[in-house]
Amino acid sequence: MRYLYTAFFTMRSEGDVVDGVCVRYACKCGHLAPVSSLFFSETCEKLVCRLPQCSVEEFESYYCGNLLVNLPSKEASMYQNRSSRCFSCPTCETALSTAIHEQRYFFLCAHCRWDSLELGLVDDDPDALIMTAITRERQAAHEDVFQTLHSHYTTFSSSSANGGTAAALSSSSGASFGRSSSLQLLADSMKELQREHQMKKFRLQRMAEMGGWKYDQALAKVQEKEKWLLQQRREHQWPELTKQLAVLQTQGTSWSEDTPEKTREMLENLSQKRDMGEVSTLHQRLLNPLDQSRDADKLFPSRPLLRVKRTWRCVESIERGTAGILVKPQISPMSGDSSLPVSASWFKKANLAAQYVPVITFQRLLYRVDGTGGVECVLLVENPLDDAIRITFRSAPVSSEASEEVLENGQVVLQDLTPIIVGPYEDPNLADAFIDDEPPFGANGDEHNAMLLQATRNLIKIKLPLTVNPATPTSSISARFIMDTEKFDEDANEAIENSLLSVPVVITAPIPQ
Repeated sequence: MRYLYTAFFTMRSEGDVVDGVCVRYACKCGHLAPVSSLFFSETCEKLVCRLPQCSVEEFESYYCGNLLVNLPSKEASMYQNRSSRCFSCPTCETALSTAIHEQRYFFLCAHCRWDSLELGLVDDDPDALIMTAITRERQAAHEDVFQTLHSHYTTFSSSSANGGTAAALSSSSGASFGRSSSLQLLADSMKELQREHQMKKFRLQRMAEMGGWKYDQALAKVQEKEKWLLQQRREHQWPELTKQLAVLQTQGTSWSEDTPEKTREMLENLSQKRDMGEVSTLHQRLLNPLDQSRDADKLFPSRPLLRVKRTWRCVESIERGTAGILVKPQISPMSGDSSLPVSASWFKKANLAAQYVPVITFQRLLYRVDGTGGVECVLLVENPLDDAIRITFRSAPVSSEASEEVLENGQVVLQDLTPIIVGPYEDPNLADAFIDDEPPFGANGDEHNAMLLQATRNLIKIKLPLTVNPATPTSSISARFIMDTEKFDEDANEAIENSLLSVPVVITAPIPQ
């Protein structure tokens, strides 16, 4: 599974390459990613990538993308992670609106003019129309069987994975709602009993530590009670599952004996169709996987999937015992929108790498040096911090492990290791008003770096020479170097202690002919 995640993020990072040109930063795990895809952990003081071994994401809130209303997690599970009051057009997937004609409410698509009159989906009240549509959606022949099978096998899979009966009991709380609510009621009761048993375990353990109770005997009684509860659940599930399967067999299923005749009849009907627009597409049928119709005029409107807001956390910070929050959005989906009278931000916290480390871009791509035949490029380095920083560029050690994602066939030749001072970030409008008072940045006292071409405000331009390994002839070159940054005190004219941050950077560009 780890390799599948790595392959996915590798393919995702390839989308950041434009015409073979990219600048990537290296995480501590060795993964290369653009600065826009990285986070910064203040606890660990390092860059954090999106791979699961470095960061984890959690669902913060659920909301409908059309209604922009936040839904609690329990309500989202009850509506099967779909919108509670919004429906999509089965033809063009546009959000449907409610129209009225002759005191009858029905769904209408403002884009393709589809309506629900032919389906008989009409009602005297708009709220009753929505409830009728949701009830009609749950009346599919396979709905109850799917929910029963899901609840039944989730119990055994969780029990075998966690090796305990408590996990099997807790898995019942994740069952979705179907027409039969007995399973959900039993799951809720099991969850309450599980909480009580956990509290009993905690109290008994405290009493055992104090020497006032025989903990082993009490724990054995609790485990025996849990096994009895699990057995009661199994005895309830098997009759429920048998009943649902029996009902489904009477209604006809895909594994019945008359399947070849039904398939032949369906193919004959399709062969007689002159307008293929009357046949539903595979995408339209998959919008309602439990109730698929091959006739386009019988397609039922579907509820769009809910969207989620996610929180990113650093794995190493969590292991240290801290929250390790990297990005935490606002709960409300409208918080931070410019149309609101009260100004707010989209995120409660957003530690993006582009706000903590210098951002490197190509000012000029690789070019040949006249006379020598060497290769050089010009890089633009921008300081996003409100403090001045001191940057030192140095070559990556040869013994360092090369990345498996990019073939590094070049090497950066750095002969001048003189630090370069980069000014703090300023508002361009305010900086232009006091351009005469701009301090001279770029020089480190009387020392000057030969690679520095220009320095102004929080920007510097440097010239970077590279060499190509002739043993690996390719059309592009990838080279790695180390960028050391330290916060710089302008008044004391010295670097601030314990502010050093080393970031490996890999640049890739096509080789000039």
